[in-house]
Amino acid sequence: MKCLTYSECANWCSLRSIPTKDIEGYIVGPHPDLQSPPFFMVEFKPPTDSGRKVALARFLLSLLDPAPEMLFWLGDWAVWPSSQHMPLFTRFRQAVGERRPLIEAPGHLLTPDENDDGISILTISLEFIWDCHVLTASGRDAIFVSHDEWGWFASREESVAESVRKKMEAWT
Repeated sequence: MKCLTYSECANWCSLRSIPTKDIEGYIVGPHPDLQSPPFFMVEFKPPTDSGRKVALARFLLSLLDPAPEMLFWLGDWAVWPSSQHMPLFTRFRQAVGERRPLIEAPGHLLTPDENDDGISILTISLEFIWDCHVLTASGRDAIFVSHDEWGWFASREESVAESVRKKMEAWT
């Protein structure tokens, strides 16, 4: 796992035609509407049960297009401070050699061999009620979970989104 700064995340996205949102010169993350080129969206509501959140993280990542790397870009992690325990995530990052605070390097670039780390990041995002974008290197698929407790799976291929919609209905 390699942690990336905001600018490095934006550059990674740019190379894959994934638009980013820039507010007053500060890159804040991938643009949530993903309109250029269009993405087909499947919305979902995360479960409240912790075990189901872990299962959802595994399930969502299994739906993504296999890619040589994925970017997990965290944002809005302090909206609900009582729902998080930052030392847990700090220790997770330190275990892979990352010493910078999350605010300096909110991106996590993972390879397929690091899938368990991806499940961990997405699970923590669901448990701590953080924003998290998961983007594939192919640029085809994306996942977003929100601090407002909703999320979506997106694909540039309508048939993939429709397949995910059916799998999501069966999963819930």
